[in-house]
Amino acid sequence: MCEPCAAKRNAASRTRDARLRAEGKPRRDPVRAAEYERERSRRERAARLAEDTCTRCGKRPAADGRSSCESCLEKRRAADRAKYAAGKAAGLKYGGADAEAKRRAGRAKSKRRQKERQEAGLCIRCGKHPPVEGGTTCRPCRDKRQAAERRQYAERRAAGCCTRCGGPVHDGLSRCVPCAVIEEASRNPERKNARSRKLYAERRARRLCTSCGAPSQGASRCAPCAEKSYHGSAHFKGIPVWDPTWTVIELDTGREHGPFDSEADVALCLAFEKLDRGRVEIVTDASPMARYAAWT
Repeated sequence: MCEPCAAKRNAASRTRDARLRAEGKPRRDPVRAAEYERERSRRERAARLAEDTCTRCGKRPAADGRSSCESCLEKRRAADRAKYAAGKAAGLKYGGADAEAKRRAGRAKSKRRQKERQEAGLCIRCGKHPPVEGGTTCRPCRDKRQAAERRQYAERRAAGCCTRCGGPVHDGLSRCVPCAVIEEASRNPERKNARSRKLYAERRARRLCTSCGAPSQGASRCAPCAEKSYHGSAHFKGIPVWDPTWTVIELDTGREHGPFDSEADVALCLAFEKLDRGRVEIVTDASPMARYAAWT
């Protein structure tokens, strides 16, 4: 534009702005202004990235691997620390930041750190010692984690809660129904069997009980575990003790009534059928072991 036209346009713009300001209206359309500013910021950022300068101030070169210079990064860190401290003082989670976004960022950072340590041949938890054979954590970290898991298991078991999620359970079980279903679906039989065989061999070589790890004097199980295994097995333990039954037989016709579960039912049968006690035979079917297990 030429100078006279530019001056005329500027004068008209100032007049319009003064009129809108007097009427209490915005000088520019907020929607169009926001869209224009976003587009301008995108163009400015792309140009600064192409020049390898700081995208925030545009004055200094960007730091290695970053889009901002070190001075702007330090200002941003200071502002974030101040905001976090103010949020923590107010009792807000994550200093008032978006909790879900912070959790996602934390999980992503943890995965990257574990991958780097695993590729370097170090423990994924502490990053200081090499992991045990066939694992991803070192011996101290594994012992610490197992001790914490055993302590948590004992506390939840004593409280009558699910040992996996801490929720309520029924009938004294160690898992609630959802956790039991999840564990059964994710169980790997081959891995479990290999771990059981390895544990069995280690305890057998140390002359310990293969079930509880207590001294067994060379046997595969200690006395309590052996007795428990015997009573829980399908080994034949003698004639079972079943509940007795009674059958009423008419001597004249050979007709049978029953079987009945109690003597009271036998008396009711005799009264209902109008049978004489001397003209019937009552046969009892009882276990031969009942006389030796009368206390049951």
